[in-house]
Amino acid sequence: MPLIARPTDMRLYLWGQATSAFGSTLTATATSVVAVAILDAGPRQVSLIVAAGTSPALLFGPILGVLADRVTRPRRTLILVDLACGVATLVCAVMAFSGLLSVLILSGTSFALGLAQVVTGALYFSHLRSLDVGDLSKARGKLQSSELLSRSVAASTAGPLVAGLGAALLFFLDALTYLVSALALGALRSPDRREAPTQARAGLLRELRDGVTAVRTHGLLVAYTVYAVLVSVATSGTTAQRAVFLLDTLRLPVALYSVPAVAATLLAAAGTFVGSRLLSERLTARRLLVICLPAIAVCGFTLPAAQGPLWLAVTAVVFGMGLPVFFGAAANLALVGILSDDVGDEFFGRVGTLLGSVTTFASTLGALLGGVAGERFGVRGGLWLCQALIVLAAVIFLIWVRRGRLHLTPPATDTSLVASGARP
Repeated sequence: MPLIARPTDMRLYLWGQATSAFGSTLTATATSVVAVAILDAGPRQVSLIVAAGTSPALLFGPILGVLADRVTRPRRTLILVDLACGVATLVCAVMAFSGLLSVLILSGTSFALGLAQVVTGALYFSHLRSLDVGDLSKARGKLQSSELLSRSVAASTAGPLVAGLGAALLFFLDALTYLVSALALGALRSPDRREAPTQARAGLLRELRDGVTAVRTHGLLVAYTVYAVLVSVATSGTTAQRAVFLLDTLRLPVALYSVPAVAATLLAAAGTFVGSRLLSERLTARRLLVICLPAIAVCGFTLPAAQGPLWLAVTAVVFGMGLPVFFGAAANLALVGILSDDVGDEFFGRVGTLLGSVTTFASTLGALLGGVAGERFGVRGGLWLCQALIVLAAVIFLIWVRRGRLHLTPPATDTSLVASGARP
């Protein structure tokens, strides 16, 4: 029988990752706020900071995924990443205190945190196995829920904290969150272990090709990749137009602007909880994914359809933004289960970062196309086009499923032992 994780270890891991998620989101949000409010940065400078944070996934994601799959002591790596993030934010604190903070420094910090996020994302779900959790789906659900709530709190408090504490003290406190996370990880008593492959490692490019093969030979992952690319384009296009739609078209008061986003984050946490319960009791990960993806497409229609009195428009926006992330959080949990159970933990980093790189590129493209669509067809028309693309993605996915193309062919490699349900 599987061992049950020590309650103290599981709680420490949850607290550590929640604190780390809070710190990374607080820094990512605060850098833009500090750039505008303190450094008088314009749109071009802010876009440089944002691009610096997303570029690591585009430039180094696949290679970092290969390296993450080679890590035999993931906890030690996670601790080092937290400490590196703490140093980066501490540098910002010192520079802000001395009056030397600049957009270039903020961009460098954003790049470093983006790089750390890629590594952490490739390791922290698979690190759960070292805690000997009895029910992985529930453990993943708790981990994802705590991260979502932490990110929500950080995003909503970054502005007030900058105004009340100043940039130097904010970055200093942010550095402390990474230290707390590292100490929590260091206090875990479960052995920091990850079984090594039975055969010798190949080169980086060969292992990267093996990761591509792991996706290409798994019918469900191929279908999901096509879906994710289209939805990333549409979602990013929607985000590019949403502020104009809410503030100019619906005349939403600025004081209420963050309400839909906060509600969406809370619904995402609820979706994670419900998804983990369903996976544990009633549904397989595949079936949950097949249910959630079309539901995302259906629920999103209320956003471009929002109109009427303020209370009705706000309600429609909350549902239009919140319900898709509710089902999206459950779908993400199902996807993690599929990656872990079907493909194997040895490929988790490679497959996860490959998907992340592809969707990040699609999101960048979607932001540009969303702006063009909004100008050409009007903001509401542009949102309808983005939603139509999400529906198209769901239809393609369902057709793929209907045709029975979800067979599983184990990735053929010389460096691992991975099969359906096998463990490296």
